[in-house]
Amino acid sequence: MPSNAHAQFITQLEFVSQLIAIHGKLQTGKGRRYEQDAIHRAGVVMTVAAWESYIEEVVMEALDALERNAGIAVGTGATVVPAWARHAYSLRRAEIAENVKKFNTPNDVKVRDLLLGALEFNPWPDWHWHSGPRQWNERDMRDRLNDWLQVRHSVAHGSALPANISWLQDSQNRPRLTLQLLKECKKFFEYVATQTDVGFRRWLVNHHGVPTPW
Repeated sequence: MPSNAHAQFITQLEFVSQLIAIHGKLQTGKGRRYEQDAIHRAGVVMTVAAWESYIEEVVMEALDALERNAGIAVGTGATVVPAWARHAYSLRRAEIAENVKKFNTPNDVKVRDLLLGALEFNPWPDWHWHSGPRQWNERDMRDRLNDWLQVRHSVAHGSALPANISWLQDSQNRPRLTLQLLKECKKFFEYVATQTDVGFRRWLVNHHGVPTPW
């Protein structure tokens, strides 16, 4: 069962699907190329924003699950939690919430550091994709994630697309975004978010003893 954070992530990506649908309705004519390029760029920015939001939300959802299971929330749990333990937890939760608030640029290292610092979960071992042409190990997945972050950064700041990403180049070695690349961006982040969600749930169950985090 996916987390609520993952469900919200998928809902956010529906807006990217709408952009893809609009792209298909554009007819030939003056301005078409620029309209399509705007769609490609907007879609990448929205997809990465949804990924960033997912990471932030899933951390807080995990804390809520831990709190419920441990009986830290008043009136929950099978045992009485001492006041000092509630206080210590509230301080720790506030610290994690502040880290979530400061979180940005959701690349491989920053995502790992937030999850690891919050609940000792390293998502990298769950980031692998072996299906069809995608025979990607953890390193490949991290590189692809960081490449998309580079593209998002360039678009968001009005810079030229990065010239150091081979799969972003056309036959004349010029960086460009296409409809197919936008679809690939969406598919990649759907996959890595799902892998993270499944791995995080398993970690909460096996390491923290939370039977049903989500």
